[in-house]
Amino acid sequence: MRTRTISKDQVLRFAIPSAFFLFAVWLLSPFFKIGPEDYAHAQLNVYRLSLGLLILLSILGKLAFDVFFPQGIAQKVSNLKSVALIIYAFLILVFILYVLVQAAGLYLQSSDRLDQLLY
Repeated sequence: MRTRTISKDQVLRFAIPSAFFLFAVWLLSPFFKIGPEDYAHAQLNVYRLSLGLLILLSILGKLAFDVFFPQGIAQKVSNLKSVALIIYAFLILVFILYVLVQAAGLYLQSSDRLDQLLY
């Protein structure tokens, strides 16, 4: 039985994008549930959201480039990569819409409370 060894390049090829992905998820973690108490940290949260989405979209661009322009002449791309690209793009779209709906709902609730205080 022959054992397969994993080279340092293979580990780095997997570890670096994984680290960026985990960092982006950590940046976006406050947006899984947005509440009125997040107003105090609104400026910081805008930067966290921007940087987290930038990293996720960069990973999406790299994945799309790998799928649409494989290295090597006429090299076939696996179906798994194509499906992963579609699922990943869909999840990013759903997350962006989720954050926008939460922010809009919070804005409407706060404006309703402000109207009740003023009138």
